Parts: sequence; C-alpha cells; structure tokens
Amino acid sequence: MTPLQSFTAAANTQEGKALFETTCASCHGKKLTGGAGFNLKDEMWVHGSKPEQILANIKAGFSQAGMPAFAAIYSDQQLASIVEYILSQREGLDNLTYKTYHIDSNSPQSFELIDNLPIKKSGSLATNLMDFSLPEVKDYIIEFEADLYGPKDKAGQIFSMTHKEFFEIEIDGKRVEPSMTDWLRWAWPIKQGKQKIKIRYTTIGTKQRSDKRFKMFVMNGELTEKIFGITVSGKQYLNQATFNITPDTKDEVVRKKIVKLPTSSIAVGTPLNINYAFNPKTCSIVGVWSGNFLNVGPNIEGRGRDGSLIGGDWLFHMPAQIKPLVTDTTPCEFIQYNRSGNTSFTYRLGHQQYRVEAIAQDRSSLLLNYTLLSGQNGILQMSLPTSDKFKLSTKQGEITDNLFSVNAKVGQSYQVLLSASENN
Repeated sequence: MTPLQSFTAAANTQEGKALFETTCASCHGKKLTGGAGFNLKDEMWVHGSKPEQILANIKAGFSQAGMPAFAAIYSDQQLASIVEYILSQREGLDNLTYKTYHIDSNSPQSFELIDNLPIKKSGSLATNLMDFSLPEVKDYIIEFEADLYGPKDKAGQIFSMTHKEFFEIEIDGKRVEPSMTDWLRWAWPIKQGKQKIKIRYTTIGTKQRSDKRFKMFVMNGELTEKIFGITVSGKQYLNQATFNITPDTKDEVVRKKIVKLPTSSIAVGTPLNINYAFNPKTCSIVGVWSGNFLNVGPNIEGRGRDGSLIGGDWLFHMPAQIKPLVTDTTPCEFIQYNRSGNTSFTYRLGHQQYRVEAIAQDRSSLLLNYTLLSGQNGILQMSLPTSDKFKLSTKQGEITDNLFSVNAKVGQSYQVLLSASENN
C-alpha cells in the first residue's frame, strides 16, 4: 500500500505543515495564498486538485516555472504529509457543475418544477465559481452543485449581497433556512469543513432588469469577515477590496474598523512585522499579531461596514488583552498618542499619568514599556492574557496568576516582554 492509498490513515498533517513551511512557503506563502507560486488554498487548481495529482506534481516539479522536483528529496510518506496538509487548508468550491431549465414567465415560484422539466444545458465550471447569468433566456431555473470547503475551525455562513431574489440552498442533502433576509444581506449557515452543496435560483418573482451577477461569499459565523468568494462577482469584489498597508522605515498608525478588535482601536504596524492595537477607551493592548500589517480594502470597499483584515497571524485579540487594573476611583482616561519615534500612548489612572510604547525587538517579540510620568508613586497592575502562542516575562516587578505588578516610581519605566512561541 502506497502512502497515497493510505492517505487519511497515515499522512501526518503536522509533519506536512512543518515541511511545507520549510520548503514551500517561500513561493506559495505561509498561508498558502500564493506569491511566486500558485495559490494552493482557493478554488482554482491549474494542474489538478485530486490528491494523486498534487502528489505527482510535487514529485515531478515544474522546472520551467522554477519549482524543483522533490521526489529525490523527501520520502513518499513525507510528500503525502505535505499533500494532506495542503488539502486540509482548502477553501472554496470544487467539482462545480450546473444545470439550467427554461420556464414560462407565469410559472409558480417553486423549484419542484424541475422534476418535470428537461435540462436545457448542463456542464462543469473549471473556475469553480458560480455565475447566475449563464442562461441566455429571460425566465429560468439554474442549479449548481459542488463540494464546498468551509472554515475548518469555526462556524461559517454563505452571504449574498442581493435584493429580494429567490434562492434555495441544500447542505449534504438537507435544505437550509436563511439566517438573515435583509436588504442586500442574505445569509445561510453552513457546516465546518467539506460538505456537499446545492444552490438553486429562479427568476420568477424577481425584477427582470435586476443584475444576476450576484456577489456571494463564505463569511464567518458573525458575518464580520468575508473569507472567500463563491461567485465570479464575489471573487472580483474581494480582489478589488485589497489595499495593503505596509510599514517601511517607521511605524504606521491606522484608525479603522478591524475584524476582531473594538471599533475604537488604534492599530500600529512596525517595520519588523510585529503589530499591535491599543484601545483608548480602556487604555489596553487589545491585539498583537505577527506578519503583514493590514488590508484596509474591505473597510474602504464596504464603506465602513466591513472591517479591515490583519495580514498575519494573531498572537491574541479581544477579549484577551493587556489591561491596567482600574477602579471606580481610578478610571482610565486617554490623553493622546504620539507618532514621533516609537509610537506611544498617554493616559491617566486616577492621579497617575502613564505612557506606554510597544517597541518591536524582532519579528517575534514586542517590548511593552510603561512609564509613570507624573502623580505619585504607587502600585501598577495589569491583567495579562495567556496562550501557547506566546509568553510574557519581566525583569521588573513580577508576574503571578496572569497579573503583572510593580511598585512604580515617578519618572521610571517598567517593561513586559511578549515573545512569540517558536512553533507559532
């Protein structure tokens, strides 16, 4: 039995991830979204998406495109693990087919009609993106069927930016009722991971002049992040909603809505690609991430409704935070932020005034420097998040039970070092 034949049982996804990040990520991206090499995560597979095709391609390579052959470098089991990892990251539609039916303009608004209608046209779509304007007649029913690779670790929903259209969606043979039917906001919950999907649409009961180039996406369960498009127009929309901000020689400061962060957050990107966000309402560090800074395109294209997306990987985000302990008598009062030199934030706790600046040490560590600017000597305490993605340490004060505590003196500074774990 070959490694391919015993794929599910034998292939080690974690081993495949490690090998991919060592060997493949430089061309295909750490998140598999492409670079010099193809995107290995989305719906488009130029050289075939079946496990045996991917394995054969990795073994043989594409010398004309700069991809070496790996058959002599890794064992069959190691290569199978790489393929298993790639497949575990899939998103989008696969094996997409369609059928169209012609109907009379006075037909009832029902999909049961197709039981007694001939199929006028059918086929497969190599793009694996739906197009509801395929039929060349005015009145029709169209049915798409495909494998859908949804989010693996969280709930998801199909989201459609459409007017009052008539859709029907089945997941693994069961009809799914919409969770939202607002103007330009229709949504249907989906399962995690791979599932069979059918989507039907009829023109009956809709405005004949309406544009059938529907923008449809898979979003997270909270409908705050468009993860990938499943129609031609949906993918085009997301491609247009890309506007990356990349720090060059100094910090970049952005005040825009960001997915998974409070709307009041101020995001700071560093040239060393470890970034953070400060919430002036709570005087807290409410997120830290490594990698690229921000894509603010969704916020621009969505006219402020959609949040910007981080370009890297979260170390933590709300509700986890690094937060000064406050009381009714010592509330947090934000004063200002300063962009000269290292970006800093000044705030007041009762009679004490503090400044915090987060200084990138390298691509995996951030030094949080707290200075008691004025007021009186006293105890500074901050609650800390915990995660296997990072560790927190200090040379001043102490960290006990997720609490940093130090006897602060006016004019002196105190540091907490956040370091990303090696396996992050």
